[in-house]
Amino acid sequence: MNYTNFTLSDLFFSIGNLSTLPERILIFSLITVIVIDLLNKGKNTTLLYQISLISMLIGVVVLLGQWGIQSFLISFDNSRISNFSYIFRFLLLTCSILSVLLSIDYIRCSKMALAEFLFFILTAGSGGMVLCWANDLATLYVALELSSLSSCFLSGHTKRDIRSNEATTKFILMGGASSSLLLYGFSLLYGISGGQLQLDKIASELPFSQYFTVIYIAIAFITVGMAFKLSLVPFHQWTPDVYEGV
Repeated sequence: MNYTNFTLSDLFFSIGNLSTLPERILIFSLITVIVIDLLNKGKNTTLLYQISLISMLIGVVVLLGQWGIQSFLISFDNSRISNFSYIFRFLLLTCSILSVLLSIDYIRCSKMALAEFLFFILTAGSGGMVLCWANDLATLYVALELSSLSSCFLSGHTKRDIRSNEATTKFILMGGASSSLLLYGFSLLYGISGGQLQLDKIASELPFSQYFTVIYIAIAFITVGMAFKLSLVPFHQWTPDVYEGV
């Protein structure tokens, strides 16, 4: 290595391929938050707050450090990392940091469990970041559900509020319905592509002339499933009730 031109980006990649290091940091942080909360029995909330913020800030620094050296496309079997994915991962980390900063006083005043709140924020953030570079159906579905379920549990964080419980119930029911539609669409694509999971291989292996109708049915199921999760018209009727309960 040429130490005369040694930069911060070289430091992050000098010990191997660490393109998914921000996600690993968040996963390690959420495990640490839960362990510390169990050991301290929910007393030292300031430490949990600091660990979460520091881990997300480190993730932002790592992403910025990786930007220069990772200007080219990295493609693996289950991931596809490019500058486009770095932008959205940076935005997700920034939104997670702002969510913690803006919510911490309310969580303390309402005397709700801080560890659970931080755990779900970190889980939703890590799931969304994995979703940015997922390149196969399995990783895509798991990352989407990780982010969706964490958001669902966050909506019911105020357990003593009846409206919050109602919002969580509706979120779970609609989320389960949309996940089943999405999974059925994925299974159709998996079957007609000859058992391929990678998105690029599915696109190249799909027999359009032979299974034209089935492909459109799969696309329809995936579109409806995503529309439910994104609250797109006309699949948005459940969203106002959830927002009211939160």
